[in-house]
Amino acid sequence: MTARGDTERQAFLRNRMIKKRKKTERSRYVTGILEVLEPQMRLLDIGCGTGHIIQEMAERCQDSVIVGLDVSPAMLKTAITNVGQLLNATFIEADGLELPFADGSFSIVVTRLAEYSPKEAFRVLKRGGCFFEYGLGPDANREFVEFFKGRIDRESFLFPRSLSRWKDEVSEGIASAGFAVESVDDFREDEYHADVEELVNLAEMVPLVNDFDREKDRETVEALARKYRDQKGVRITWHYFILKATKP
Repeated sequence: MTARGDTERQAFLRNRMIKKRKKTERSRYVTGILEVLEPQMRLLDIGCGTGHIIQEMAERCQDSVIVGLDVSPAMLKTAITNVGQLLNATFIEADGLELPFADGSFSIVVTRLAEYSPKEAFRVLKRGGCFFEYGLGPDANREFVEFFKGRIDRESFLFPRSLSRWKDEVSEGIASAGFAVESVDDFREDEYHADVEELVNLAEMVPLVNDFDREKDRETVEALARKYRDQKGVRITWHYFILKATKP
């Protein structure tokens, strides 16, 4: 991530990849949010990215107000295009570490794979409101960790102090901000990519590897693809968690 968030190139790659795949984990995440999203509620999505999740929630709960926030102008431009004419969705360019909203402005605050401040999320949430975080589990993209040792972008992975207690570590920062953590559920899935080009796009898009060069690093990506290819494609581990908390 750059100082102002994802680049136009990253926004393009992410938008294309999301549209290509209908992800089951996105459905789990959105379903959990929709279970508590009611008419007239205000929801904030911190780090809304390309806006696909906002689009889905805004379409299915048109009497609620959905606000998407992202630090990247490129991501917001893509999100606005994806959401189209939905009148109950709006976007703002701002930093998830310093939210430009008054205390208790939202009934629900959510974030997915984004940099944010738990204290700020707690501040802008109403009492009794719900917080959802979609984050990485420690096994996510482990194939890239194997092949690019020493060059991994640590901000794009979870390296817990203790593998056996990683859920507790995830909960600590949320609880210390004042939240009551209700659950941390994790899921592992095999994600298949058609070819080396898709893997190169993934490495660049996230980003997964520091100073990644599409040409210079292609040979390493090809070696990864040879090892983990099967009849379905190149298998990459996807491990994520969905945390739910409330503001007492």
